[in-house]
Amino acid sequence: MDTGANAEIELLERVLLRLGNADTDEKLEAAVSKFLTPVILKINSPHNVVRTKVVEVLTHIKRRLTSRGQIQVPVEALLDQYALPDSTTFLKNFAIIFITMGYPRLQLEQQAALAAKVVGCETKMDNYQDKLFGLLLPILGDLKIPEDPAQRNKLLNLQDKPGVSSNFLSLLQDVLLLPYGVTQDQDVPPGLSPYSFKRIIANNWRAEELEKVKKGIVRFLCAGVFTEVESFILLVLASADTRFSVATPAITELSKVCTMLDFQQPVVTAPLYTLYIGNQNSLTERQTRPCCARVRQKLLQHLIRCRGKSINVSKGLQVIFDTLFGTNTNQKCKVLALQFVELVLKDGPRELVSKVSKVILTGITKVIGRGDSSEPNDVQNAAYSALAQHARSFPQDVSQDLKLVLGYFQNLANCAPDLHSSIREALVSMAPAFAWKTKEKAEASMDVDDEQTADSWEVQLDGQQHLLLAMLLDNAESKIQIVQNVTSVFLTSCYPEYYAPARYLLLLIAGERNSLRENVTSYLYGTSKKDHVNYSFISSIEQRGTRHLSESIADFNHLSMEQRRVVLPSFSVMMSHVHEMAQKRLKKSTSGGGVVVVGKTKLPFTLDVYEELLDYLRLCLWYSADIVGAPGDEKHTQKLSKYISLNYEEDENNPIHQYVQFVQRSVEAKRTESNLLGLYDLLNAAPQLFASKQLHLLEPLGNSLKDVSETMRNNVAQVYGILWAYGLPDDKLNEEVSECLRKLSQSSLEHKHGLLLVLGHTLNRKISLQLTQKKDATSKPKDYAEWPQFVDAIKFIAKSLCESQWLLVSAAVKCISMIGKTVEIPNVQVEIQLPSSNTSDSSNTIADDDEEEYRSIESSTKLIIFGVVFQLLRSTSARQKIREESAKCLGYLAIGDGDHFTKRNLQKFLTLAKVQKDAALNIAISEAIVNTLCGYDVNKGIPSENFNNPHCTNADFEQFLNSLIALVTEPNPNSRQAISVWLLAVVKHCSHRPAVHNKKQLLQFAFTELLSDDSEFVQDVASRGLGLVYALSDAGSQTDLANSLLDQLIGGKRKVNQVTGDTELFAEGMLGKTPTGGNITTYKELCSLASDLNQPDMIYQFMQLANHNAAWTSKLGAAFGLKTLSAESKQKMQPYLGKIIPRLYRYKYDPTPKIQNSMISIWDTIVTDSKETTEQYYWEILRELLDNLTFKEWRVRIACCLAVRDLLKRPNGLRLRSEDRLRPKSSGGTTPDPHKMDVDDDVPEPELKELWVQLFRVMDDIHEGTRMTAHGTASFLGKLCVIASSSEHGKSGTAVSTSILPFLLETGVGHKVSDIRKVSIKTISDMIDSSGALIAPHLVTLIPCLLRATGELENTKLSYVSTRLGADHEAQEAIDTLRAEAAKSHHTMETINKCVRFIDYPELEKMTPEVLELMKSSVNLGTKIGCAHFVCLVSIRLGKEMSPVVGKYIRACFVGIKDRNATVRKYNATAIGHLLGLAKEQSIKNLFAKLDELYTEQPNNRSIALTIQSINKRHHELLKDYMDSMIPLVFFAMHEEGMDENSKANVELWKDLWNDICPGDAGIRLNLNVIITKLEASLTDVSWSRKSQAANAIQTIATRLASSLDEAERVRLIKLLLTGLQGRTFQGKERLLQALAALCKNLNPKHEISPSIIDAALREARKREPTYRTLALAALGDILEQLEADRFEEVYNMIWNLLEKKELHEDDDDDGDDGSNSSKDLSADERNKRAQTLNKLKEVVWETLGKSWPKHAIETQYKYQLILAENCSKILAESTRPVQVSLMAALCKYVERLHIFEDSLPNQEKKIKTDQPMPAILNQEDIVQKICNDILAAVTMAAGVPHTGLKKEALNIILMLIKRLSVPNDQQHLDLVRLNFELNLEKFQRDSAPEVRCRIKDIEDKLGKLDASQ
Repeated sequence: MDTGANAEIELLERVLLRLGNADTDEKLEAAVSKFLTPVILKINSPHNVVRTKVVEVLTHIKRRLTSRGQIQVPVEALLDQYALPDSTTFLKNFAIIFITMGYPRLQLEQQAALAAKVVGCETKMDNYQDKLFGLLLPILGDLKIPEDPAQRNKLLNLQDKPGVSSNFLSLLQDVLLLPYGVTQDQDVPPGLSPYSFKRIIANNWRAEELEKVKKGIVRFLCAGVFTEVESFILLVLASADTRFSVATPAITELSKVCTMLDFQQPVVTAPLYTLYIGNQNSLTERQTRPCCARVRQKLLQHLIRCRGKSINVSKGLQVIFDTLFGTNTNQKCKVLALQFVELVLKDGPRELVSKVSKVILTGITKVIGRGDSSEPNDVQNAAYSALAQHARSFPQDVSQDLKLVLGYFQNLANCAPDLHSSIREALVSMAPAFAWKTKEKAEASMDVDDEQTADSWEVQLDGQQHLLLAMLLDNAESKIQIVQNVTSVFLTSCYPEYYAPARYLLLLIAGERNSLRENVTSYLYGTSKKDHVNYSFISSIEQRGTRHLSESIADFNHLSMEQRRVVLPSFSVMMSHVHEMAQKRLKKSTSGGGVVVVGKTKLPFTLDVYEELLDYLRLCLWYSADIVGAPGDEKHTQKLSKYISLNYEEDENNPIHQYVQFVQRSVEAKRTESNLLGLYDLLNAAPQLFASKQLHLLEPLGNSLKDVSETMRNNVAQVYGILWAYGLPDDKLNEEVSECLRKLSQSSLEHKHGLLLVLGHTLNRKISLQLTQKKDATSKPKDYAEWPQFVDAIKFIAKSLCESQWLLVSAAVKCISMIGKTVEIPNVQVEIQLPSSNTSDSSNTIADDDEEEYRSIESSTKLIIFGVVFQLLRSTSARQKIREESAKCLGYLAIGDGDHFTKRNLQKFLTLAKVQKDAALNIAISEAIVNTLCGYDVNKGIPSENFNNPHCTNADFEQFLNSLIALVTEPNPNSRQAISVWLLAVVKHCSHRPAVHNKKQLLQFAFTELLSDDSEFVQDVASRGLGLVYALSDAGSQTDLANSLLDQLIGGKRKVNQVTGDTELFAEGMLGKTPTGGNITTYKELCSLASDLNQPDMIYQFMQLANHNAAWTSKLGAAFGLKTLSAESKQKMQPYLGKIIPRLYRYKYDPTPKIQNSMISIWDTIVTDSKETTEQYYWEILRELLDNLTFKEWRVRIACCLAVRDLLKRPNGLRLRSEDRLRPKSSGGTTPDPHKMDVDDDVPEPELKELWVQLFRVMDDIHEGTRMTAHGTASFLGKLCVIASSSEHGKSGTAVSTSILPFLLETGVGHKVSDIRKVSIKTISDMIDSSGALIAPHLVTLIPCLLRATGELENTKLSYVSTRLGADHEAQEAIDTLRAEAAKSHHTMETINKCVRFIDYPELEKMTPEVLELMKSSVNLGTKIGCAHFVCLVSIRLGKEMSPVVGKYIRACFVGIKDRNATVRKYNATAIGHLLGLAKEQSIKNLFAKLDELYTEQPNNRSIALTIQSINKRHHELLKDYMDSMIPLVFFAMHEEGMDENSKANVELWKDLWNDICPGDAGIRLNLNVIITKLEASLTDVSWSRKSQAANAIQTIATRLASSLDEAERVRLIKLLLTGLQGRTFQGKERLLQALAALCKNLNPKHEISPSIIDAALREARKREPTYRTLALAALGDILEQLEADRFEEVYNMIWNLLEKKELHEDDDDDGDDGSNSSKDLSADERNKRAQTLNKLKEVVWETLGKSWPKHAIETQYKYQLILAENCSKILAESTRPVQVSLMAALCKYVERLHIFEDSLPNQEKKIKTDQPMPAILNQEDIVQKICNDILAAVTMAAGVPHTGLKKEALNIILMLIKRLSVPNDQQHLDLVRLNFELNLEKFQRDSAPEVRCRIKDIEDKLGKLDASQ
């Protein structure tokens, strides 16, 4: 051994010697502190013997330290030594042993100071790190976390040590995952790896210890030591803990943290996946298990918040499938997992998800099952929702498996109703996946040959679509409505609209299910009502051709009903399919396959379905015949006839033949409007083909002629007429006509009406047939006057015109019309009946009075017909319908007999101009006029090209035209309407006449004159007329006419009636007023538009398109409707569309209905595809709207607001300039916009910003309607901007945020208009997530505005309810609490929560003045609550940084706790609790002083206690430093008198607060000095309530501290009370006496202050007020008893007379008489109350007498012992039960303290020394005898009273007598007592109360012992 080793060993030996000589803990601690680290350092010695010696020394130290737990170890030095770079492993091994031993022995402050060194000293070895980390775990909850963020970061100092930080967080995570009660022998718990389990379980924590550690970790995390991202996953785990003490604070903190996290970042969400599925580490020892279901549920709740890049598809799949099909799951987890599936499908990376989408689909379908799923309904609902999202995101996956659809249809039919909506959603989402791809089919069709091309519109389906159709066929007739609903969705989505099988199924659904009929009808016809069909939007696939196939059908599923044109299937295909399906159903009739039997006819469908099919087939037939119009239109009969002739064959496979049979079967079963119209179409178009074959229908049709429905009879009659005319030979027809005429005189009214119509139709058809046949032949025309049946019919019809029944008159007029337009009516004589009262007035030819007398007149048929029909037309008493028919009848008569009727008609018509103002009638007359002028039915067209009316020459026409024009200037409104309509009809239908061309200018002036009429209808007619005149002119004339019209309308030349721009065209009040007070007109707008385009001629085109009056859509006005713009006119408009479209778009939204409808009409004509056109001219339209948003007229401003709203409604969201610049320009794009704004880098979207600016201006408009409209538009724009600014939109989202956020923040949130502030705040609130960084510079403005808006946006109903409940404080407080919670959850406060993370101290300092002003001056509860909540949030956010302004906020919150509203006070109290930990010392002291003052002013203010409670909750350690300021207030306040429920609740709150701060008596004892100081001030206060409250506190001190209260403090308190007792009586003064009595309990009776106490008590006991005197006497008795003072004589003399009182007097005069009459005037309640008070007083008197009976004052006893005993026995019988009980208790005390029982032996005489005369009995034995007799007499009396309490006290007296008499062994008197007891024993035993029985037993035992001792 060399010298160096010897020296080291010698040193170690000395150390060992020093350690061995350390015989005390102090010496040992000094030695260890000095030598431990140097000895450990020697372990690095190269000498083995030295190292061995070191181990020996260290072992000795360890052994000594283990047994001495109080000895401190130099932990800091060891840590420094451990952390040295050159520390060897051996050194670290020994160092860490002593570190782990010594660290827990340190004080908490020392441990906290060394925490950073403990955590950071080891950076490499995990096992050493775990040991060091484990030292901190038990103290994390007790560490004092600095509020300053900088100091907080230094607590562990892990900023530069990411590895150490990660390991420490991993350890915390493992601890949080560790279940309670787990031992080392058990398996590794979920979420942990074997390694992590071993390092945690080594601590051997019990469940309570582990809970404490977890609570400490949560508190540590809540303190903000780690970043939000680091603490997030730990808080999630803690929130899933099974113990509420751990989970509750974690949930609270987690809700705050989540608002600050960006869930689009993978770093945030990656730990969620890892915990859920395990880390899958390659090392088994480090491989973590998946978490348990409880934790997984929490993880999933946050996984579904993932967005964008944070969605990990691969791990997400593991999460999904493990949850759905694993064992470690539950129902809630499955629902959340399926929601996560939706998220992945919707927002996951498209490329990755598409690769696994089929796998996901498989999982979803497995959950759903095949209808037998065992999963709960909520899981299945979630699965179907996920399936719906899958179908929307990846339709190609669904389309490959038709079994899915089949299965889910079955599920829908069989599942519970709770699943219906979700299954429907899934199926509806799947439908587009099976849609027929038109473009693919169109491309495929290009490869076929020419023959196939002709039929390329036929749909080619693949096998899967055929299977789908078969399935839909089964479901279409399902009994379950929702199944049919989904079926209809598939039919409309998956097949082209011209596919016949799909249309057939839709018709089945429409017929069978009324609830679905409207939707199906909308798809089939383009409108939900069949009578509203727009036939111009319908076309047949046969007529469209292959050229239009792809462009017309490709996107038909994506167009709205307004945009889509209905394409009908081919009639032949549709009919063939319906026939095929009908035959199949009829063949299944034996099994009841849907066959319906009506009468004797079997129908393959129900009547409703049959009707739907007939209507649709009829429409298909007409459109396949190349007809565009309503079915039944006579104009198109020739086309239909041609189509039938070309395509009809009498073959079962012929579609038309099938249709005939289909209709025929329906008619045979039941006549309906649908089958009769279908049959009429066929017979009318091809009577020669079908009439003779349908004669068998005459019988069922004949029955329907009697039907009650007039429409039915009309339809049957026209069919009947064709069948007779074309199906019967002439002789048979004559017979039928004769028979019909015979029946007419015998039938019912309805039958007469039907037969009469049959007669008219038959003759019309037969004559037309004969005329056609004669025209083809060369034979001589037939003279119909020679046809007897015809003549008879005419005579009967003429007679019917004069019938009294309007129904027959109407039928007669129709018959005349039908016959008259075909042939000249024979002019034969006929006898008619006319009223005899007025033969001159033909208007009364039809009388309603059956009793009126008639006379016969014979006249010719023509004269009768013309006269009667014209008078019907003129008569205002005739029915409207008959008048219109009469007008048409006159026109038709001129067609058949022009020579007789033409001139007569023209003359008579002019006289009708002023008859009546009725548009429909005038249109009917105009039709008659043009029929008369033209000589043919204009509705059917000109008979031949060279036709000329010989009965109306050009001269006659010109004369009539001049007459019409001359009537234009008539002021009569009836005349102006009639002339306008007639003139328009003449110009339209007689445009070939030279007079029309020659008078174009005059006609224009005439129509312009009519344009200024009051009536909108007349204006519409005039505008149409102007368009007609313009269309009839050549190019040169058109220019002249256009200029002339513009001059007349908008000023210039004087023409005719000087129509200028200022001319009042409409009547005053007809339309809305403009701001300038003038009227508005459509035509001015149109003129302005045409003038701006420099195209005057366009005014005519606009005018004819602007007509929208309802009369023009009727059948009567259809003849006068003009066609839409021709192709030439559209081509002419093309160069000007850039100007026309924006203006028209704005005009479409004009608030004036006339202008709006007119402009919509023009728009619909000019624009073929509204959506495409709007997109094409988007920026031009927007510029037009921006320029006019602030126009001077309010209607223009409203129109612009509405137009903007509609313009922005794009499926792709907001259109942006930034996106347009990136989008490649198409050849069909718009021309460069001359108004395009220069793009500034600061404002990438200038139009968007300008739109906000303009809308804000309009929102501040003077016109209310304008403001409301602008508000709606701004709100909608805000929603669009929020969507557009989302981070998902990348640069375009940033461009939106950059453009509008500064403006909204600078102008919007601080605007004076509240609506603008609301919209701005709402928009910013929604944008904050995606544009938060841009918000920071504007927080100074934003935060105060948000706080102000929180109150302004409050629900007014809740505020009203709160105000109404002002009288009910509890209810009001409950409502206000709801209001406060609503305010905190309002979007404005949510925005503030989001903004808080961007606030730093400079911004807070700037916004502080305005926030403080809001806190102090705002009257809105929401604002006050919001301000208080904001203070809490910002204090958590900034901590110590905001210390300079904390004082200001505390002062503002202090104002808040004085608010009238309890809820506001509560929230401000909470805010003060947050702030106080950041305040300076002086501010804290000032606050406590102010709280004390406030309590003095408002003792019932609950917020004071809430404030202190809040401080205690958040800064408990702070209260310890300010106990002197706070403890006296709390102690004093908890003794308040609880007068009502509110006061009692406050007292309970103060008591709870006291128990939290300093429970037990130690708090009183330690703070007694400051408490007494507080009580001293209160007792000297002028307030009586404070004095009594202080007395309560003193009583508590005396009771709680009892004998431990120092005499000095006791005397000090007594003196305070004695001072307070001086003066008059006040409410609560008795509390002072009670406190005084409590203090006397442990007071030395001989103390010098005792007499003062007794004197004071006696003084108070003499007060006259009964209640107070009662309490004072009770206190006096306690005081005398405690102090053992002899004042019995004073007390007796003072109160004995009270026992003799019978009732109380108002003056409470003790010396007064009984006052028997003093209570006569009192009520019974008052007397009862006084009696109770007196009885209570007497009770206390006896108690006081008993307590004051002196124990040691012998003289006083001898003086009063006989008197008291005698009086007790006397008064007992006269007293009430409570008084008797009190008396017996006093007598017991009297016996107990009676000194005479303690004197010498019996028979010994003794003189009593007394100054007063004594009774004659002076012998002691006699005195005892007397006393015993009196006492026992009282006992005997008490024993006989059935009262348990009284008997108990009597037995107590007996027991006490036995006890007292047994001491001197006075056997004589004991026997007396025994005898009395035995005599009364039976009475006592009657009471079974336990206390009575016990006392009887005690007495018996006592007497037994006495007997035994003798």
